[in-house]
Amino acid sequence: MRKVCVSLVILVGLTLAFNQVQAAPPVRLGFNDVRSGPHKSAGDQFLMGVQLAVNIINKTGGLLGRRVEIIVEDTQLKPEIAVQKLKKMVLKDKCDVIFAGSGSNVILAISQAMPRYKKPFIVFGGFAMAVTGENFNPYVFRTCSNAATATKALALYCGKQKQFKKVYMLNQDYSYGHDIANFYERFIKEIAPDTEIVGKDFHPIFNKDFAPYISKVMASGADYLVTGNWGTDEMQLMIQGRSLGLNIPIAAIFMGDINTLSAMPGDQAVGNIGVDCFVLGLNTPEARKFEGVFYDNSGGSWPTTLTVMGYNGAMLYGEAVKKAGSLDVHKFIKAFEGLKWNAPTGNVTMRAKDHQLMHPICVGKVVKKTKYFDFPYMKPIQVFTPEQLTYKPEEFGWRPYKGTYD
Repeated sequence: MRKVCVSLVILVGLTLAFNQVQAAPPVRLGFNDVRSGPHKSAGDQFLMGVQLAVNIINKTGGLLGRRVEIIVEDTQLKPEIAVQKLKKMVLKDKCDVIFAGSGSNVILAISQAMPRYKKPFIVFGGFAMAVTGENFNPYVFRTCSNAATATKALALYCGKQKQFKKVYMLNQDYSYGHDIANFYERFIKEIAPDTEIVGKDFHPIFNKDFAPYISKVMASGADYLVTGNWGTDEMQLMIQGRSLGLNIPIAAIFMGDINTLSAMPGDQAVGNIGVDCFVLGLNTPEARKFEGVFYDNSGGSWPTTLTVMGYNGAMLYGEAVKKAGSLDVHKFIKAFEGLKWNAPTGNVTMRAKDHQLMHPICVGKVVKKTKYFDFPYMKPIQVFTPEQLTYKPEEFGWRPYKGTYD
């Protein structure tokens, strides 16, 4: 009888504990990104990566014994709308954290509002230096590359190619695009001083006619073109460029965008170069394992540029929460600062000073055939370590936060 009573007590205790976990409110992740218009595909891919990470986190017990759920809003890639949606997510939806990746102008608007709402903001796609530089505040953490690390990796590779002596730079006309052009010029001059900058142009976002720019590139005698373009601007530049006879290699920050490469006719993308946080086909045990986990949990999709960026952001957030043992924003900030994580490409570290993730960057070249897709895609050719890409934040505009967050 005593054994039966003890068993009943244990069973009741376990049931109560289970019910308490089930009754605990979920951890609400606010996904505040583009969900409509010409660049909707970027938001789609980011969201896919975040959702996959959340599914894996929930399968392994959630965060602090609570499930994670995603609240989705559409910024329309407009800063003022993004800030309105941020207010709703925090005050009405009670989101514990905000995620965003599309458009550095949007990212900057959200980040500047975060001290008011005192919630963590995970940036997994905005590359403009000001995000963790001159506009730094302690609530913002960038889990992807930035303009400095991405262009340095590209310059380290291109600067060593004997055939690349003349470069033309064409970028979107906003903070991120200017950062890409300025920092690539800075790094290529350090790495390959004899490189000639034969042109530097900027075009409006959502540009539809690249013919005037392409004519200038072709007339310049450039050996290769560097661009930070993303979404439809990258796609139209590449498609129109090839159709008008621009046959030089294009070196792009977002060359791994599956929508762009799948839209290219025939083999027109072959020979182009890109940098990424992960390139399919890396020959390491960790990379092969990651590919398999991603494929199995996504219903048969391979990880590509934007999905990996969203995935990494959500996984790193989860690691920081676990380390903090709390959703308290101050404990979270302290836990995330200096956090190390074993990513598929190697070890990464969240730099405490400016909340910039320092991680390996892969260089890939588009080849005719891979085992992953039925169209030309990138093949990894070199990986640069965080030590090779590091820089002093102060030299790139970083300023310490002057407000308080207690």
